[in-house]
Amino acid sequence: MLKIQKWVTNEILRKVSEEIKKEELQKYVKLWQEMLKYIKDPENGWVWLAAPQIWYNKRLIVVSLLRDREDENYSTIMMINPEILEHSEETYLENEWCLSVPWERWKVERWLEMKIKYIDKNLKEQKLVLKWLQARIVQHEIDHLNWILFVDKVVKKEKRLNF
Repeated sequence: MLKIQKWVTNEILRKVSEEIKKEELQKYVKLWQEMLKYIKDPENGWVWLAAPQIWYNKRLIVVSLLRDREDENYSTIMMINPEILEHSEETYLENEWCLSVPWERWKVERWLEMKIKYIDKNLKEQKLVLKWLQARIVQHEIDHLNWILFVDKVVKKEKRLNF
């Protein structure tokens, strides 16, 4: 069972995550399966997770690519060693929250669109162009890999959430 660590107790959240090497890829596909089970569990109710949140200092994220908050037909994918290749100049401000910073919701500015590359669950390199919510989710998780928490990017603090 995975246990999400809070930012005040998990020093890995404040380290740059290590790239996953080719010889390690299969090992992290198994971790991805555990991460996927966690975020798909209705009791957890989440759509994204980064390896550093569960004490793995590796560049691995699992994200659900929602088109909007009402989207029920989204896919959830693993991204090994994700990298932002390009991004729009245009940004937008929206509330974010995080498993590692529970009960808080803060306004964060993110790029509207971006192009990324990553290795997928079949160990093949992929490229994607993401917009709006999809781009926000992936930026948030890549930040975890780069020791950045959304609290570092806060523009405006909102009320506490009840989880």
